[in-house]
Amino acid sequence: MQLALPLAADEPAPRVIRHRRARRYILRVLEDGTVRVTMPRWGTMREAMQFVESHRGWVATQQARRQQRAAERPSWLSDPALRGRAADELPRELLRLAERHGISVPRVMVRNQRSRWGSCSRRGTITLNWRLVLVPDFVREYVMLHELMHRRELNHSARFWRLVADICPRMDDAMHWLRIEGARLF
Repeated sequence: MQLALPLAADEPAPRVIRHRRARRYILRVLEDGTVRVTMPRWGTMREAMQFVESHRGWVATQQARRQQRAAERPSWLSDPALRGRAADELPRELLRLAERHGISVPRVMVRNQRSRWGSCSRRGTITLNWRLVLVPDFVREYVMLHELMHRRELNHSARFWRLVADICPRMDDAMHWLRIEGARLF
């Protein structure tokens, strides 16, 4: 449901979403700068607008941060060709590594994860961040081997880290690279 009243004359109206399990009003500024209000099922549109109005300063600050982040983000990070390349190359590379180490992987997905390089579900689905096509080969291999070792040990115990260290000789270098350089890619 869309509100008719914008925050200011030149701003689009906030999107209002009624959520049956919401217990309170929740205000979010999305990546594109639009405002979204989640309201509980007992809420009213008038209360939702008052809630937005009472947080006008916070909204302006968040929108300014989003604009600054977008201006600082390199344009190549939003290149669809890179994501297509990632969707094509990363699963093949992971499955090749899995076969070499005798590990079965039922499903590989490539996504736009905001803070993770990869993940492995209990069912064995490995999800890789598309940004892995931008990192050095030894770093990409480390992330993939890390996720593959979760197929043997689904935790971060000492045993898990021994498994990773045994098959990835540059593990420490890769972890250091991710810690120092990797943040720039998000």
